[in-house]
Amino acid sequence: MDNKKRNEIILALTCELLEKMNFDIEKAAVEDAVDEEKQVLVSVTVANPAAIIGFRGKNLAAIQLILSLAVKNKLGDWIRVILDVNNYRAEQRTRLEAMAISLADRVVATGRAVEMMAMSSFERRICHMAIADRTDITSESEGEGEDRHIVIKLKA
Repeated sequence: MDNKKRNEIILALTCELLEKMNFDIEKAAVEDAVDEEKQVLVSVTVANPAAIIGFRGKNLAAIQLILSLAVKNKLGDWIRVILDVNNYRAEQRTRLEAMAISLADRVVATGRAVEMMAMSSFERRICHMAIADRTDITSESEGEGEDRHIVIKLKA
């Protein structure tokens, strides 16, 4: 199956799932993720995005997982579906990058390490990458499970 047909099926499954959850979809699009193979980005616009996104994106992550499982059942192949509602992912990326840079600057100014809040692996990766090129600080993930977080500290 070519990617165009696969993406049409993924888009239809996404719209069907969200409509069954009583969300009116104003606009929907799908595209292959640039960085990854077997990963598809589905962007939707709805009237009330807060209910889909949930607190710190928890609902969105759960719906995304259900959608990936539905795609696996339909296509027989695991494809990671990234669901973006009303451009939440881009705004989240910008917010996390700014926070990581600001905290890294604070570490340099005070000389004291800073612990960030617990985050998903997706969120931690954004933060690590935002400050990866810095030569004055380093970042490490610490903790387990839901308590896993980033610590930013001066390089030794």
